[in-house]
Amino acid sequence: MKTQKVSLVFAVLFLIILVNCTHDDAPTITPIDPGVGQSSDVLLVKRFSTTPVFDGEIDDVWEEARPLINKATVSSAGDRIIPLNSSSNGDASVEPKDLMDPYTGEVYKYKLRGGHDGEFLYLLFEWEDEADSRDRQSWYFNATTSKWQQENKYANHKNDKFYEDKFAMMFPIKVNGSFPEGFAGGTCTVTCHTGLINPQPGQKTTRHYMSNTGELADLWHWKRDRNELSQSVDDGYVRDADGKEGTAAANGRKADEGIGMYSTSMKFTDGATGFSGPKYVIKNRDYYYWITQAEIDNGTAVAVTGVAANGVLTLADGSTLDPNGDPDYFQGFGSKRMPSIIINPGGAGNDHRSETQVRAKHVGSGWQLEIKRKLNTGDPNDAVFVLGEEIPFGLVIFNNAAIGHAQSNFLTMKFEN
Repeated sequence: MKTQKVSLVFAVLFLIILVNCTHDDAPTITPIDPGVGQSSDVLLVKRFSTTPVFDGEIDDVWEEARPLINKATVSSAGDRIIPLNSSSNGDASVEPKDLMDPYTGEVYKYKLRGGHDGEFLYLLFEWEDEADSRDRQSWYFNATTSKWQQENKYANHKNDKFYEDKFAMMFPIKVNGSFPEGFAGGTCTVTCHTGLINPQPGQKTTRHYMSNTGELADLWHWKRDRNELSQSVDDGYVRDADGKEGTAAANGRKADEGIGMYSTSMKFTDGATGFSGPKYVIKNRDYYYWITQAEIDNGTAVAVTGVAANGVLTLADGSTLDPNGDPDYFQGFGSKRMPSIIINPGGAGNDHRSETQVRAKHVGSGWQLEIKRKLNTGDPNDAVFVLGEEIPFGLVIFNNAAIGHAQSNFLTMKFEN
C-alpha cells in the first residue's frame, strides 16, 4: 500500500477505535479519515481530483472517497432436493440439507469506495479474508478405491471447502426507461427464486432469473482463479427464464459477448479401461491451481492418454505417473494434486465480457481490489452509470465457496457530478 498522509487527529482517533472495538462490532480494514465520513448503505461516487493509478494499490487519492462500510452474511437458501456432488453417489443424506451449508451464518466485513473521472467508474473493494483460496476442485488419488477423484464442488462440511474466492455485484439495467420491477427495494433478491421444482442431476432448486419478460440486470462475477489472466470480472447479465419459471431448469444468467476466459473440461476417460482422471499434468510442479492454454500449447502441460485400473496414468510423452503410496496426490493436502481448470486471457479488457477490469491483491488479512469500467459501455446488457443520479445495487462475497455466498443487499450508488 502506498504511503498515505495521516493527520495527528486521525492517528489519535484510530488508536482510540483500535483499543475500544472488537472483531465483532467494527471492521478491521484500513481506518477512515473522520473528515470524509462513511455510510453503511450509500456509496458516494466522487469526482476525483486526479484518477488513481489502476494497479491494485491504494493511492492517496482514495482518501477523498467516502466509504461504504458494512458486512455480508451467508443466509439459508433452501433445501437440496437431490445431491449435487458426484462423490455422493446419489445419496442425498451425505450432503447438508441447506444449499448454503456449511457456510450459513458466516459474516465478512467489507469496505467499498468509489470515484469517477467523467468517463470511467473506479471502485476500491476491500474485504476480510485471511486465506487466498485457490484450491478449486483439484484432482486427487483415492488410495482406498485406487481411483482419481475431484475435491467436492459443494462443501459437505467445514473441512470440505476446496474452491476459489469470488465476488459478485448486480445492477439494474433500464429497458424503455424503466428499471426492473422491485429492484430498487430488493436489489439482488428480486432475481433469486427458491423452491424450484423437478430438479435433475446437477440442478439446484434456487436460481437467478428476472420475473418479467424483457427485464435485465447487469451481473459482475469475479473469480479468483478463472479470471487470473483476464484481470477482469466475468461480465454477464440476468434475463427472464424463457418459459422455465418455477422449475430447477430455469437459469437467467448469461454471459456478455466476448471470449470465454476458462474451461472446466479437465476430465479424461480412458476408452479401454473406463477409468477417469485429470486431462493434463504438469510434471514435478507443486501447488498449482490452474493450467494455462499457453502451457498446453507449448507442451509444459502434458496430456493424459491412459488411466489404468490401479490409477497409474500414461502421458502423451510416453511416461507414466504412479500415485500409489505417494502422499503428494492424496486428498486434501497433497501438493501435486492436479487443477480442474484451463485459463486464458479472454478479451483482456477488449470485449464486453472482460471490459470490467480488476486488479486484485491479497494482503494477508483480506482482499484489496481496484475495479474500472466505463460509465457507459454502449452494451445494452450493461448498466449505465449516470452522473448526478443514483442506482441501486447488491453485492455478495464467496469465501472459498461455489455457491455459499454472503449477501449485502439494499445498497445505493450515488454519482457526484
